Amino acid sequence: MKITTLIAFFSLLMTALNAQKTTVSIKENQVTGVNTGGGEKATPEIVETLFIDTVWAANRVNFALQTVDNQQFIAYYDKNRMMTVASRQLGSTFWTKATLPNKLHWDSHNSVVMAIDAKGYIHVSGNMHVNPLVYFRSTKPYDVNSMVELNFMVGENEKDVTYPAFFLDKQDNLYYSYRSGASGNGITLINRFYHDTQKWERYIKTPLFDGIEKNDNRSAYHQFVKDKDGNFHYSWMWRWTPLVETCHQLCYATSTDMLHWKNAVGEDIPLPFRPDDKRLIVDDVPSKGGLHNGKYQTIITPDKKPMLAYTKYDEKGLTQLYLSHVKNGAWVSKKISNWDFRWQFIGGGDKMTEGASFSIAGFSDEGLLVIDWSTPNQKSGRYVIAPNTLENSDKKPIIKAKMPKEISQRLTDTPKLNVNLQEDRTKYRNGEKYVLKWETMGRSHGTNAPKVIPEYPRSALVLLRIEDK
Repeated sequence: MKITTLIAFFSLLMTALNAQKTTVSIKENQVTGVNTGGGEKATPEIVETLFIDTVWAANRVNFALQTVDNQQFIAYYDKNRMMTVASRQLGSTFWTKATLPNKLHWDSHNSVVMAIDAKGYIHVSGNMHVNPLVYFRSTKPYDVNSMVELNFMVGENEKDVTYPAFFLDKQDNLYYSYRSGASGNGITLINRFYHDTQKWERYIKTPLFDGIEKNDNRSAYHQFVKDKDGNFHYSWMWRWTPLVETCHQLCYATSTDMLHWKNAVGEDIPLPFRPDDKRLIVDDVPSKGGLHNGKYQTIITPDKKPMLAYTKYDEKGLTQLYLSHVKNGAWVSKKISNWDFRWQFIGGGDKMTEGASFSIAGFSDEGLLVIDWSTPNQKSGRYVIAPNTLENSDKKPIIKAKMPKEISQRLTDTPKLNVNLQEDRTKYRNGEKYVLKWETMGRSHGTNAPKVIPEYPRSALVLLRIEDK
């Protein structure tokens, strides 16, 4: 066993044992070699586990991780729910930590996001669900101790912010997107950071998504992926109200620069994107048709074509997995699954059951799409799909796992806690990648906040170094 792993392991164990009301039972995370067989190549290996901090675990929000050259940066909420930024030199077990003057509210929307720009300045935002902008930036490159509170970018539409996200284009320019307004009544805006002036400017002069019209207010729930060429592929669905059951109209558009947009067949589309635009609609699923803004995914095929995977109700009212792709100049959708349950939608979504889960395992060497799935009635399996036809295949292609199997092992023995993982913004470095791991209760929105927010449970927050050979 490596010395760094031993040091990190005992540091993690001792810190966890000293945390009141939280019991941590860390098992050995050194993987000497795994061959899963049965249609999978050898999995990646966890080669190092580093303790970072003890964190509050009564509600789930996302954290952030980014590796830049030989330095690593993390943004998270500590055991007292305080927003925190930490850094270390690769190879070191010592973390430099800076506590920011911002305390996490009870709301699973209130994740913390972070980015390091091309000049090394640290940008942090988060803890907002229709709240005024929270924004910190370092005054010195790569220095967490120089973080200052700004809470300002361009000065407009910054009083009711939700869903903050930092991202980079192919030239490593830094952008910040967010929703201004509320669910069913919001617009999506994008800012760009300019290093020369150290200022943000509104990059797109109109909203990216705008569903606000007279007697017809909707908001878009979107996601995007970048392909290997750095092009943006956006997909989204519209929603009438805070009720998740009102999700409808799955859509898609693509751009090289976020200023000039095309639909899937190459037609130019002006901004803002609006509801009911047939040029953008992938599947015109109605409200209460089983769409969920947390259950869809954009896939880019090996030949750079977009596909969308999502769940909705079938003709019998049962929840099913669907795939859509472009065929002969139009989107074509096909039911992939044959599940036997109906996912009941409840309120804003945080009180719902998990429903069906699916994950894209990847493409095989022969180009077959592999999707792993599970349902609430304890059924699970794997679909193998021919992307050109969307037909199920009986082949069993070899797919390399994205994560070690041991990564799902519990850190604590506290009941009702679940493992959370956050991947590095920097994907791979010399065959290695880093992943944050911690445990929390399930997601709970602000409308369900207890009168007194509990101090416990708590969990260790650890960093995993994973080799992918």
